[in-house]
Amino acid sequence: MQLTVSGHRRRYLQLMLGSTASAYAVCNGFGTIDGQPVEEAALRELQSTLQRRSRGARFAYQIAKPKAMAAFLIAVVSHLNAYLFKRSAAHEDYVTSGASLTLILVCKDRAYLAHVGTTAAYVVRSGYVVALTKDDSCSFDDDQPARILTRALGVGSQMQMSVCSFRVASGDTLVLASKRLGGVEDRRALAKWIMRGEGTGTFGEHTVAAVPIHMAQVSPPMALPAHRTPLWYLMAALLLSLLLILSI
Repeated sequence: MQLTVSGHRRRYLQLMLGSTASAYAVCNGFGTIDGQPVEEAALRELQSTLQRRSRGARFAYQIAKPKAMAAFLIAVVSHLNAYLFKRSAAHEDYVTSGASLTLILVCKDRAYLAHVGTTAAYVVRSGYVVALTKDDSCSFDDDQPARILTRALGVGSQMQMSVCSFRVASGDTLVLASKRLGGVEDRRALAKWIMRGEGTGTFGEHTVAAVPIHMAQVSPPMALPAHRTPLWYLMAALLLSLLLILSI
């Protein structure tokens, strides 16, 4: 399987984990960490954490087990939350920075997703766009564009996230967006945008990165020959039967 992605350096991350897995992430936020935008600090620490935790045989064992991969994602994002909260010098009643994150780990024909905040992920299949994440924000006024984050990274010592897994197929396109699409019309426009080959860039008010899935054809397992009893074994059994009959 070959995967490609590109996008804005400050908001997107692409990372190969060994020879069988790829990680893709989009981050958007407010505030700074050690003088850097929170997106850059979060993606830098995320890259370091993924590289460190994916070394060795344990990760290869986890890839084959969906529950183990879900636990892996939870551990990675929980560590990132603790790192951002500590480095921001914030506390439970005073928030200086926060970030939204959508992380997708692709392993062969299965993808694992962890999400928190207002970033978004979609899968485009056969011209249809399906949302993989929900919007962790709310607004008290429908006419007011400003929204309030209900869940985000780095705003507390503990956080909740959404984790799921799903299968991918050759021809699918995973889309990471810095902000959730508005509605049905935006999704239709995104599907046409992807079908035109516009892989990564600015889509309306959104910055998106497309991950096309190209899965190599897997050869069917070789058919084993039917089991046959050796001829000498049949002859020996027949001779033994004749001897038993003559001895009676």
